[in-house]
Amino acid sequence: MSSKSRFPPKPKKGKQGQKSSPESADDFQAAADAEEETGGKWRVGDKAKSCRAFLRAIEIYDRGLGRHPRNFDLAYNKARLEFEVSQQTNLVAKLPIPLQDFLQQALKSHKYALSLNEENTDILFNTAQILITLAELVEDESDSSTFNPAEPASWLREALELLDACFSRQQMIYEEQAQAWNERDDGDPDGGVSLSSDPRPATPSSTSTGRTEQSATVQSAITPEDLLDTCLASLSALTQLLSLTPTSSQPLASLATQLLTTKIPPCISLLDPSLQAEYQSESSLAHATFTAALAEAEYTTRSIPAETYLQRLTLFSTLDQSSTEVKCDWADALISYATSTLPTSLSDPVSHEVLTQALTLYHSAISQLTTPQKGSRKDADGAMSLSLSLVPKMDAEQEQRLGALHEAVGDADLMLFRVLGAMGEEATQVPGVVDVRGEAVRRVQLAREAYAAAEGAYTRSGDENGARKVGVRGVVSSLVMSGRNEGAAVGIGKLVEAGRRVVRNMVDEQVLGGEWLELIGG
Repeated sequence: MSSKSRFPPKPKKGKQGQKSSPESADDFQAAADAEEETGGKWRVGDKAKSCRAFLRAIEIYDRGLGRHPRNFDLAYNKARLEFEVSQQTNLVAKLPIPLQDFLQQALKSHKYALSLNEENTDILFNTAQILITLAELVEDESDSSTFNPAEPASWLREALELLDACFSRQQMIYEEQAQAWNERDDGDPDGGVSLSSDPRPATPSSTSTGRTEQSATVQSAITPEDLLDTCLASLSALTQLLSLTPTSSQPLASLATQLLTTKIPPCISLLDPSLQAEYQSESSLAHATFTAALAEAEYTTRSIPAETYLQRLTLFSTLDQSSTEVKCDWADALISYATSTLPTSLSDPVSHEVLTQALTLYHSAISQLTTPQKGSRKDADGAMSLSLSLVPKMDAEQEQRLGALHEAVGDADLMLFRVLGAMGEEATQVPGVVDVRGEAVRRVQLAREAYAAAEGAYTRSGDENGARKVGVRGVVSSLVMSGRNEGAAVGIGKLVEAGRRVVRNMVDEQVLGGEWLELIGG
């Protein structure tokens, strides 16, 4: 899952004596604060106890809203906490309900908070992020036999509308801040230095109801970084929507062009010079990723040939090649190309070349990820991304990213196994390979090792669901050399429905051939 929370820190309340039965909104807030503190204390040592404490806090917020339904603090903090829990894989594994149901609950909470304050940019942004996360989850957990793109596509369109409203509101607040600061300068002929570290004052929201709720109901100051994050989130949502609705490529491309040419560059120019290069790199990577998705959509709808599709991916080669995120996104784009083209080009040397290049990029990213280096801005603000960013240590989030990367390596190796098999059958020359069959067998062995490494990384991160799914891929990789014989059928027959869904996904992704559907009964 991929989300960035824009919630500022939870508003702090003064110390209050514990009451057995909370009555005021502040009483409920204090009781929830205590449970959140307990949850944070146990997050590392006992994840189940931590999750239970956070769920108790959510329940307290809910009861508080039952007594004080118009209190924005309680609605705000309930939505915030649900979103935060949904982004922690080690806590998600301990939830009493499926993640999709929990995200639906979080979405309902966000929309309720939004109904109390429709102009709060943090709520607007995070409601959009919940919708984007839901769309990603539904797509990831479905296969071609059950997946209906209409619902996730509708969520993404709603997210784009919220992000557009968020940007407009942010832009207005930013301009008001700048005007207020200029007027302050004009009204101070003696000069002097502001005591505030941020010259942009917070703006009271339209629903501010008093001193006790000021922390949550005062609109946070808007920075150029906020404007850019909203634009980049919109571009990411457009990229995801493009994969769901390839026939809408032209209108979506127009929206992306508007972001890339008329919104993002002016926002970058507002940044402190020390931050401009980093955001320009992030924007360029988002542009390349959208370009790849657009090429895939146009190839799918037969608007461009495979050669044009592949040529457009060279945009990644113009980016910073030392960036782990660039390597991962480029490799992902190459894998998407292979997935789209393999049905008609399984024995094509280009397929072998593309998959080999993707593996080189993935392995380089693994090496970079496991070699501690100075963290980037994304690490500092806690962004969640499937791409990898450099961090000084392997925390739970990085272990999950490492797991996803090893899993991608295993998939690419099995795809290469299929390509080498087809090339061997047609006696197609494989560049740099003397023993084609031996190389194919080696790729299966490497896939097993990669899946085992992925399972270990997911387990260390607390992502039990990810570990189970990649464990199925590991089982399948051990059966690949069996072909369609009785041993493979028996092995597949032991898989429960969730395991068979993983196999169907592997077929959809061209990691396995269509004959595997027969082994699992369709």
